[in-house]
Amino acid sequence: MSADPALELPLPGRVETGRVETERSLVLTVPDWSAVAAAAEHDLDPRTPVVVLHGGRVIAADAFARSAGVILGISKRAAQLRCPEARVVVWDEEVDNRHFSAGVSALEELVARFTLLSPGTLTIPLGSLRHGYADEPSAVEALISSFVSATGWEFFPGIADTVFAAVLAARQARRVEPGETRQFLAAQPIHALEYAGAEYAELIDVFGHLGLRTLGDLAALDAKDVNSRFGELGRRAHGLATGRGRTAVDDHVRSEQFGVEVGLDTPTTRSDTLSFLTRQLATELLTKVRRHSLVCTQITIELSAVGGQSSTRTWRIDDMNETSIADRLRWQAEGWLAGSAGGSKSGGSKSGGARSGGAGRRNAEAGDLPDPGPDPEDFSEEGIIALSLVAAELTTAIGATKSLFDENTGQVTHTLERLQGLFGPDAVLVPGLQGGWDPAETNLWTPWQQTATPARNPRAPWPGALSAPRPTTVEHLPVDVLTADGHPVGARPAGLEAEPRTIRFPVGGAEAIADYSGSWPIESGWWDPAHSTYRTRLQVVTESGRALLLSKENGQWYVTGRYC
Repeated sequence: MSADPALELPLPGRVETGRVETERSLVLTVPDWSAVAAAAEHDLDPRTPVVVLHGGRVIAADAFARSAGVILGISKRAAQLRCPEARVVVWDEEVDNRHFSAGVSALEELVARFTLLSPGTLTIPLGSLRHGYADEPSAVEALISSFVSATGWEFFPGIADTVFAAVLAARQARRVEPGETRQFLAAQPIHALEYAGAEYAELIDVFGHLGLRTLGDLAALDAKDVNSRFGELGRRAHGLATGRGRTAVDDHVRSEQFGVEVGLDTPTTRSDTLSFLTRQLATELLTKVRRHSLVCTQITIELSAVGGQSSTRTWRIDDMNETSIADRLRWQAEGWLAGSAGGSKSGGSKSGGARSGGAGRRNAEAGDLPDPGPDPEDFSEEGIIALSLVAAELTTAIGATKSLFDENTGQVTHTLERLQGLFGPDAVLVPGLQGGWDPAETNLWTPWQQTATPARNPRAPWPGALSAPRPTTVEHLPVDVLTADGHPVGARPAGLEAEPRTIRFPVGGAEAIADYSGSWPIESGWWDPAHSTYRTRLQVVTESGRALLLSKENGQWYVTGRYC
């Protein structure tokens, strides 16, 4: 019996390229979004020219400012000379995100699925529009018309077989015909990869030095060669250039907040009582989430004590259920209460004191520190008076589905959960990166399954920051850096006063310096004299082959990092 021919046809909104079926994507971008958001934030007249600055340069300008000659990349002074009546605003990431998130709420009533790529840009799978419209153009026209009426924004649409190609097409307000995405990408300049993410910036420079001028030049290379030379990032860039790579996106979730809370008639420190109440709360919360056909992947647990103290942690749980939520609350409560009682229990720590809290307990147990006496924040005898659970991250059921080919990490997960259960949430820490100039500043340690909260924005500019590769070992060891005749090497903003020839360690003798980099100074916290720091950094290689990062602060040289 032959199959129904209709079943062999691709669905509307999808295109088959060879054997690979990809879903057509629509990208909508608001031109000069930062200027649009700034005008809304400051309630400016629609006819007022707006210029947005970041790092002293223009990064966005509205149509009125551009018509007066303002272009991206010029300085504030040049922009004001070209358009004296322009309102100059400093870029604010929070403003960009807040106004865009508020505006796209109108889209929730128009389409079932969409994804926020960045402030001012979103993508919609065309398959979600195929019901009720005869073809792509009519569906897109109807959607944009409704969206413009609801927001008042101007949109540039782009349609292609991949999200990345659709982002580039949106910059030209273009529709790429099905099956022609690779040809469209081939003509795009190599620096178009920057629209796929900031992580491609260094790779773009390398490709340019190699003579790759367009995405077509990159796509012409053998995928295996690119992967072996540039690793996973190069493999993804090659996939994007060929129109086969996929940009990882997560479906936008409705802005409704899901949370539950309960107050206790009698304060308690009993973990079994808290676990029982948590199971009831978790059942109520997850029921609300499931009724909206959503899945919760992160949950924020807040505990409130009688004296007004509180402990808040956000946990990521892959397979979230009532038991896993109750376990996290028990770990959080026991660690918090134990820490408030002066660390008498193993693994106790106060909220937010991940690494330093552990070190303090070890010193106290070893007798290195005197008894501090009663802790004024000790509420362990009073107990917890209220609990609350908030769904911190929601996604669709499809977005939470795991691949059948993922490795089974259940045993590892169980072991790490057991360690946290025995010794507290801070017993298992996950490394990460945050903003800063030195390796010691950029290290970020977060309890496993909790959301990382950098103290310094990793995406902010850090002029003079240490570039890759980063040291594998971070330390702060005082050393002497000497000239050939044994005198200390001085350092000024203009550079070293003499050639470094020897490095002398406090233990282990001295080593000759075989090679060294140019020095570069860093001044941080200059606006606060009490916390300002001036230091000069230098990379050296000794005759034994050791690669070291040196830093001179307050007249003393230190080894601040070691490279493998």
